[in-house]
Amino acid sequence: MRELLKFFKYVRLGYLLFTSLLILGAVFGFFEIVQLTILENPSLSTLRWLYFTRGVLVAFLLVSWAAWTVYNYRQLYEDKLEVAEGRYKDIIEHSADAIISVNNDDTITSWNRGAEKIFGWNREEIIGKSMKIFIPEDLLEARELDCLEFGMTYRGYVQNYETERLTKSGKRVLVSLTESFIRDVDGEIVGRSQVLRDLTELRMREEQVQQSERLAAVGHMAAGVAHEIGNPLTAISSLTQLVLRRTEDDFAREQLAKVREQIQRINKIVRDLVDFSRPSSLDRKETQVNRIIESAVGLLKHDARCRDVNFNLELSPNLPEVLCVPDHIHQVLVNLLLNAVDAMKEIEEPKIIVETTRTKEPDGIQIKVSDIGTGITEEHMDHIFEPFFTTKEVGAGTGLGLSVSHGIINKMGGNIAVDSTPGEGTTFNIVLPIRTYNNQPQQ
Repeated sequence: MRELLKFFKYVRLGYLLFTSLLILGAVFGFFEIVQLTILENPSLSTLRWLYFTRGVLVAFLLVSWAAWTVYNYRQLYEDKLEVAEGRYKDIIEHSADAIISVNNDDTITSWNRGAEKIFGWNREEIIGKSMKIFIPEDLLEARELDCLEFGMTYRGYVQNYETERLTKSGKRVLVSLTESFIRDVDGEIVGRSQVLRDLTELRMREEQVQQSERLAAVGHMAAGVAHEIGNPLTAISSLTQLVLRRTEDDFAREQLAKVREQIQRINKIVRDLVDFSRPSSLDRKETQVNRIIESAVGLLKHDARCRDVNFNLELSPNLPEVLCVPDHIHQVLVNLLLNAVDAMKEIEEPKIIVETTRTKEPDGIQIKVSDIGTGITEEHMDHIFEPFFTTKEVGAGTGLGLSVSHGIINKMGGNIAVDSTPGEGTTFNIVLPIRTYNNQPQQ
């Protein structure tokens, strides 16, 4: 009965009544014409046969018309339903978000391509398994599923709930979870649908924006500090040199030499501050990156700290030139190479690999500087590009080298990233754009 009511709801009832009356009128009219024109004074048996035939014909035509109408409308709605299902299936299947469904026993019943891409499981591997398979153990122990169930019971849905899920390799992924009920035709709950959006890239972008804001604030402060320190430092240096020239006391000369050495160290810090806050505006020109790398490595080979280091250059030939300030790229490479050397002080056979390749996405040149040193711990990874952050001993570094390098590469429109495993080594990855510099097209 319900299906019949649905049918009359979607079928034009007036159209059906009109066509049915049209059939009745046509058949009755035809028999009236036959009775008046062909049959004269028909007998009672003839009239009975005539009325019986008319009734049978009317019933047959109406039943045939009704069957034809139902069949065609059913075919029409099935085609529309198939198109709608295909459209919604394509939307779900090709969504960048993970869209999955589970039954009342928390067993996964559907798994789209977005879920495959984010979590790594193919649908054949995951369908039929409990959704606990990709929930971290600590969240299960914290009874996250019970909290979600309470939210579903209280509001009927869960929206934009930030949590973590596991990939096939065991990596934790930050996701935004939206969950709602799935009901059957009788309104009974048969499962739940979940939409999970990967927030990893978004969170990284937010952190990059925050990092840039922090660097900008420190840059303004650094410029003021460098200016205020520079003037009295010049006076102290001048007076130290004056006293050094006039005294003959060996002890005083030795102490003044130490003072002068510390003044030079302060001068270097001030120069780093100035470079960090406002890199020198040298002329940009088309430059071959491989030549800059060879120059930087050649310079460091004469440094006492690099005497035992094996520099392995794997430079791709015929690389296109990039528009840059050569001294800036030289400064970045020297900073990275010296950091690599310092990280390998305890290594018997220190080795640095410098590699260049051409990239397509984005169009640019990739520079990799790798060492086999102590590596960087996970707790320090998020801070290495921050100004004044250093893991070296007191007096061994200012903590500005990587900050200055980060600012130089960003100003070029490039990107610098780090990958490190404690105890195995560190790799700095630089990508320099070929076509643009500081959002200006190459000429």
